[in-house]
Amino acid sequence: MIEKAYEEFTNNYSKILEKIRFYSSSINDSVKEHLKKIWINYEPEPVKSSFIAIDGGEFVKELRVGTVFLANAEAVYGEGVNVSPLDNEIKMGVFRPGNLAKERVSEIMSVLELSLALRNGNKAEYVLMDGSLKKKLGNGKDIEEEEKDLDEIINCDNEERSFRRLILKSQILICRLIQNYDGKVLWVSKNSRGRDLFGESLSDIAVIESLTENPGFTLPFVHTIDRKNLVNNKEVKSLEGTEITSFYVRLEKGQRVLKVDLTGRIEEEEIKKIINNLHSVSIKGYPYPLLKVHYDVKVNKEDRQRILSILGLNHIRGNSWWPNQFF
Repeated sequence: MIEKAYEEFTNNYSKILEKIRFYSSSINDSVKEHLKKIWINYEPEPVKSSFIAIDGGEFVKELRVGTVFLANAEAVYGEGVNVSPLDNEIKMGVFRPGNLAKERVSEIMSVLELSLALRNGNKAEYVLMDGSLKKKLGNGKDIEEEEKDLDEIINCDNEERSFRRLILKSQILICRLIQNYDGKVLWVSKNSRGRDLFGESLSDIAVIESLTENPGFTLPFVHTIDRKNLVNNKEVKSLEGTEITSFYVRLEKGQRVLKVDLTGRIEEEEIKKIINNLHSVSIKGYPYPLLKVHYDVKVNKEDRQRILSILGLNHIRGNSWWPNQFF
């Protein structure tokens, strides 16, 4: 079957390539004119700064009798390419069989990341968080739960309630993070699918990458946190109407475009300052501390096999209807 697929791919190579080029070239002139007005070419002037970078990893193995999971997060401290581990968190366990295992593990990882940011945010000039602030907030609509300790939430047998409490916990931590470190926490996304600027079928990042090459940034655009996405909690309510400034940036010529979110309003000069600081730790257009922590927390294939082996799960086999002797 795969040989047939390769054959089809080879036969249709030119058509596929033509369509890719068409999607890129079909961006209409009004979008190009709009980009000219909001994209500013800027050659960074590196300024050495200190960074805390935080990311998380996860592993989920669903079995018929339950779900084994691991969620971890790490904070690293960096100045230039000198990056060292600073702090970490890890949670692992087993969920009863259900339908929200992966979603719960992702929220646990988010809580661990935010806890590290809150605990270590005063140790550097900037805190770099992987991903977007909007995604980290999640959707708290119609959630009204009591705040609980993370271990208690994880051990809750009611998976729906556990999931709701994890979203609550995450939003409370975001609220505290903003209160403590407003303006110094940068949420950096390399795969944003946002279409705030151009309203095209292509993402804003895809449009900018297709039509620009030089280092630079877009003029900032501001949006607010919507009440409908927040949990029903007195502390979290203070997030309602909080302004988030976003902008797109390329740190090095020909490299990928990143989206940066931070709370509060900022002007062009502040964006240039941020770019200068990020450029000082840039490796091929991406902040090296975030790259380093990403590989530190990633649960790769070998790690997964080792975890399952330690738990003795590599050898658990059920009755199979596949004729294994033929494969």
